[in-house]
Amino acid sequence: MAISVSPRVGVTADEVVHFTGGYSYWKFNDYRLHPENGTLPMRLAALPLVFADLHFPSLQDPQWIASKVNNVGELFFFHQGNDVSKILLYGRMMLALAGAVTIWLTWRWSRGLFGPRAGWLALGLTVFCPALLTHGGLITSDITMTACMIGALSACWLVLHRATWGRLLLAGIVCGLAFLSKMSGVILIPLLATMVLLRCLRGTPLILVLGESVHWLRGRLAVLAGSIALMTIVAAGSLIVLWGGYGFRYSGFNLEKSTTTGYYLDWDVVLNKTSIPYRSDTSLNDLLPSRPIPHPTSIDHLVEWLRDRRLLPEAYLWGFAHTHKFSLYRPAFLLGQYRTTGWPSFFPLAFLLKTTLPALVLFTTGIAALVWTARRRSLADPAIGATAPLKIGSICPRWLYRGSPLLLFFVLYWLMAVNMHLNIGHRHILPTYPVFYILASASVLWLGRYKNRMVTLGLVATLGLHALDSINARPFYISYFQPLVGGAAKGYHYLVDSSYDWGQGLPDLAVWLKSDQRRSDPAPVHLCYFGADSPRERGLDVIRFGDDLADFGPRTYPAQLNAGWYAISATHLMQVYAPTRGDWTAAHEEKYQKILARLAHAKPNAQRTGKESTSVLEDCSDLEIIQTTRICHFLRDRPPLEVVGGSILIFKLSAAEIKAALYAPIQ
Repeated sequence: MAISVSPRVGVTADEVVHFTGGYSYWKFNDYRLHPENGTLPMRLAALPLVFADLHFPSLQDPQWIASKVNNVGELFFFHQGNDVSKILLYGRMMLALAGAVTIWLTWRWSRGLFGPRAGWLALGLTVFCPALLTHGGLITSDITMTACMIGALSACWLVLHRATWGRLLLAGIVCGLAFLSKMSGVILIPLLATMVLLRCLRGTPLILVLGESVHWLRGRLAVLAGSIALMTIVAAGSLIVLWGGYGFRYSGFNLEKSTTTGYYLDWDVVLNKTSIPYRSDTSLNDLLPSRPIPHPTSIDHLVEWLRDRRLLPEAYLWGFAHTHKFSLYRPAFLLGQYRTTGWPSFFPLAFLLKTTLPALVLFTTGIAALVWTARRRSLADPAIGATAPLKIGSICPRWLYRGSPLLLFFVLYWLMAVNMHLNIGHRHILPTYPVFYILASASVLWLGRYKNRMVTLGLVATLGLHALDSINARPFYISYFQPLVGGAAKGYHYLVDSSYDWGQGLPDLAVWLKSDQRRSDPAPVHLCYFGADSPRERGLDVIRFGDDLADFGPRTYPAQLNAGWYAISATHLMQVYAPTRGDWTAAHEEKYQKILARLAHAKPNAQRTGKESTSVLEDCSDLEIIQTTRICHFLRDRPPLEVVGGSILIFKLSAAEIKAALYAPIQ
C-alpha cells in the first residue's frame, strides 16, 4: 500500500540527500555525503540502481569536494538527465521491505505473547498504520531503524536463553545493522545491559549449544557470566558490521577518487567548540532568539576520544557528533508556538494527534486486559508475595518477562523522546509503534473471559474503523491527523514539517495548475514551496517567493507579489524556519520600515558601486523574507480554498488584500 501511492507523492525533504549519499557509498566507497544519517537505509535505497545507467555529478565538482550533499543531490536528481520517478520507485520499494520486516516482527511477537488471534489483530493494526505506511514508502531512515531495533532486541533475547552459533551470528549482524540504521541505535547499549540483568534475575538455566554438546549454566553468577560473555561476542560481531558499513576504513574520504576540503562542517563545529557559520548576508539575524554559546558536552568529549584513537569509523563519529549538536537546538512548531529547544509534550501530543482513535481504544483495552489477567493470577496464586528468593517469574505474568525487552525499549525510548530538544517530526517516535500495537493486540485476552460474539464483533469493528481511517488518508499518509481534530485539512495548525508537510505535494500541484478551476481564472500563481522537489524542473509556471533556501536556481529579489493565486506549503505558512518566525513585534515592523526606506533611496543600478550593489541585493532578499512573513500572518487563520498534495494550501488574494497584507498594521 505504501508503494502504490508513490506516483502521487513528490520528492520529500530528505529523500534527495538519502539516495544521493547511499549511491555515492556504493559507487565510490566514500562517506562524505550525509554521514549524520545511518548508512544502512541509504545503501538499501540505492542498491537496485547501483548498476543502472545513472549519471552522477563530477567528482571534481566543487560541491562534491566541499561535501555539500544538498547541492550534489540537486545536481544528481535534477540536472544530470536521470529519471527521478524511477529513482523514487526503486528506492522506496527497498525501504518498503524494511516495513514488511517490521510488520512480520510485530505479528510474531504478538502471536508469541498472546496467541494467534492477537497476532492477527496486531497484523491488521500495523498493515493499516498511517505512520508506518508513510515511512514505509519513503527513502528515509525511520522505518529501517524500527525494523532493526525490534530485530536486534528479538535476536539478543533468544541468545540470552538458548545460545547457538547461528543465533549469535544473527544477533551480531542485526545489532550492527541497528547501529548503521540511525545514530539513535546506540540506545541498544543500555537496553542490552538491562536485559542481561533481567536474565540473571530470572533464575532459569542458560542453555549453550555451541557445538555438539549442550551445556546448562545454573545459578545466577554462572548465568550472569555467561550472558556477559555472549553479549561480548554479539558486540564484537556488531562492531565488525559497523566497520563494514564504512568499507573497513577509518577515513570517511576515498582520496583515490577525489580530493576534499573536509566535511561540510568542521570538526570543531560539530564538537561544540565553535559556532555554526550561519549566513551573514542578512540584516534579519538579530530578530532571531540568541543562540546558545557552544560548549563541548560529555558526549562530545567521548566522540573526540574515540576519534583520536580511531576506534570507530571517522564518518560515523562525525555523523554522531553532528546529530548530537543539532539535537540540542532546532526551530520547532507546536500548536501555534515556536521554540528552539522543544517541549516535553511534543511527542505525546504528536502521537495522540496522528494515531487513529480505534488504535488508541484497542491499546487502552489491551492494557486493561493485561492488568486484569495479572490481578486474577495474583489472587489465584497464594505463593505470590510469600517470602522466597527473588525470581522474576514468580512475581510477574509469563508474558511480562518474555516481552520485557520490548517494554524496556518502549519506556526508555519514550523517556528519551519527552526529553528531546529536537522536535521536528512525529517520525522520530516511529520505532515505538510496533510495541504499541503488540500491547493493543492483548485486547483479545478479553475473549478468554467474555466468550460471546459481541466482544469478537467489537474487536473486528474497531480494527475495521482503524483500516477505514487509514484508507481515507490515501495517498498522503504523511498528512494524516485524527478526524476528531479536523483531519488533514486542519493538521497544519498543530504540527508541520515532517509531521504534515515534507514537500510531497508538487505532483498534485502540477495537476491543479491544469485544472478547470485554475484555467477559469488564469491569474498568476505565486508559490512558496518547502521541500527538496524542484518546481523548476517539473516545469511549473509559477512565481517563486520566500523559499530561496529550497531553490538552487537563479531568481530575482524581491519577488513581485501581486493579486492572484497563492500556493504556500504549510511549513512556510507557519514560518518555522524563517528568521522572522513567531509573533510580529515592534522590532519586526521597525526592521521592515528601514529596509523599505533604504530601497526607496537606493541609487539606480548603473550608479552603484560593487559594495552598494551587494547591500541592495541583501536588502531585496530580506524584503522578500519579511514580506513573505507578513503574507503568511495575513493568511494563517484563513481557511484555504483547497489543500493540494496534502501539504500545499491554495489561496486567492485580490489587489486590495495584497496591499493590506504587505502594508497594513498587523494585529
